[in-house]
Amino acid sequence: MTNETSTLNQRVVIVTGDKGGVGKSTFARGLLQLYINRKLNYLAYDSDNRNAQLYRHYNSVAPGVNLIDIFTRGGADDLLIDLDTKRPRLALVDLPAQSGMFFERFEKDLGVFDALKELGYSVTMVSVLSRVKDSVNALRVLYEYCGARVDYVVVKNLFHGDADKFERYEDSDTRSQILEQGGIEILMPDLFYRPFDFVDNKNLSFGDVSTSKDPGADITIKSRIGAWMKEFEQNMLVAETLLGIENSAAEAA
Repeated sequence: MTNETSTLNQRVVIVTGDKGGVGKSTFARGLLQLYINRKLNYLAYDSDNRNAQLYRHYNSVAPGVNLIDIFTRGGADDLLIDLDTKRPRLALVDLPAQSGMFFERFEKDLGVFDALKELGYSVTMVSVLSRVKDSVNALRVLYEYCGARVDYVVVKNLFHGDADKFERYEDSDTRSQILEQGGIEILMPDLFYRPFDFVDNKNLSFGDVSTSKDPGADITIKSRIGAWMKEFEQNMLVAETLLGIENSAAEAA
């Protein structure tokens, strides 16, 4: 790690969602692709053992993508061991859907927040929302447990509707509390089903689509993925510090 890199913000970004299909792992994959594109110093961890999308799409094309198990006591110890020994500037953790209770148990068992603070890492909790009530309830439970110990990024997944259609979240006390604490809201663009299904079926990273020789990777698939990644990256800039992508040019130099 260079001296320039060591002066940048060290951060662990943990991605959560209330249930499968909310877009949690799609967001994690997009963010990891951004880290790769910007040549950032990262490690990534997929703890969604039933549907390990982050690992499935990226372990063969990107270094530092690992599986961890937060459901088994001791299963996630490698996360802290890796951070202590390897000291990446960024760690991206994709939690399983509906894992709030397990995450709380895992955090208490290891004292994760205190340990990360001792290692010099800030923590960002990313909550990917759909429009259903469960999304707001899961975010409320997350906030009640984590409080001011972490930073917050709330993601409205536009697959589930326009930005102004998230009324349950917009009208919630949880939203007011998170914004008062400095939380940031961002939009995840909707990805059309055809390119999404192609990437999913072929286990491709978002970055590999443009060079894929598969006959199914026609010009529309490649163009839609490229346009989605461009919009995704632009939308992330509003939360660049909390997502660890600020000053990335200095790190890549």
